[in-house]
Amino acid sequence: MRVRDVPALVPHRQRNNTAAWALRKTLLASALRYAERGMYVHPLLVGAKEPRWEHWEERATRDPALIERTWGRAPFNIGVACGPSSLLALDLDVPHEGEVSGVPGVVDGSTMLAALSTAPTGGPITPTLTVLTRSGGRHLIYRAPSRVAVRNTARTLGFCIDTRAAGGYVVGIGSMVDGAMYSLAQDSPTDPAVLPEWLLTLVTTAPTPPKYGGAPRGADAVARLRELGREGTREQRWAAGILRSECDELAAMKQAGGRNTRLNLAAYRAGQLVAAGLVDQAVAEEHLTEAAQAAGLGVDTPREIEKTLRSGMTAGLARPRRMGGAA
Repeated sequence: MRVRDVPALVPHRQRNNTAAWALRKTLLASALRYAERGMYVHPLLVGAKEPRWEHWEERATRDPALIERTWGRAPFNIGVACGPSSLLALDLDVPHEGEVSGVPGVVDGSTMLAALSTAPTGGPITPTLTVLTRSGGRHLIYRAPSRVAVRNTARTLGFCIDTRAAGGYVVGIGSMVDGAMYSLAQDSPTDPAVLPEWLLTLVTTAPTPPKYGGAPRGADAVARLRELGREGTREQRWAAGILRSECDELAAMKQAGGRNTRLNLAAYRAGQLVAAGLVDQAVAEEHLTEAAQAAGLGVDTPREIEKTLRSGMTAGLARPRRMGGAA
């Protein structure tokens, strides 16, 4: 590179710096607005939805000075802690590819909520603070009543509907994930409304999800894994045995600690076998998902399994493994 070519790079860098500064300013202003309205916030990783702080629920804050210092450092995305803020958020999601509700006219979380509202036990959907998510879904943010304990749910209310309450958080307005911004819906109120009684009843009477290790493994899934170990070449049978072992170990985990890490490792090892052409990726993902559910993952955090599985699998696909190779 010639010396006289170097200055041409400077404007590009300045544009990047300007964009980052503008985003940081936007996120800071949004975090302060949440705090002014009585909601507790905490930083998420830049460009992601994972918490930046450990013990985020205890550390979530409304202190303007702390918010200024935190979001003054980097364009952290915003997490709004539902428990400390006395909020309940309805997460109206869009379905995965090929996923259908089985209910006429219900194609996503929004249409599912509309169907629930017209049922005999339903009622009006009170307008409230509504945030458009990056996936095309919506977060309806309500004030939760203090007299009743509300909790997180994962599709127990209906198709593509999750709730966030104590122990959960939602991504705040202005946050950027995969190049898409979480934004205030058009004509949305800027403050949460009180949760309607019929929705409160629906949430508090929803079936309690199984606890850790509470979902037994399907006998057919276990049988299919065993059958895989009897088919194909010697190397394919060897790979099937590894997949079966990974699934068995993951499904046997009954304590909360370490399950997500174990799923990531299992997905990584399975990805290595997929990359070597020894295991079908769809088959591996199906069995790992079933084992993770048996271990209790995915109960309180929708798509927890999918995200961890994708991360581990992607890493493994970059490092093929064959018989005699290192894991």
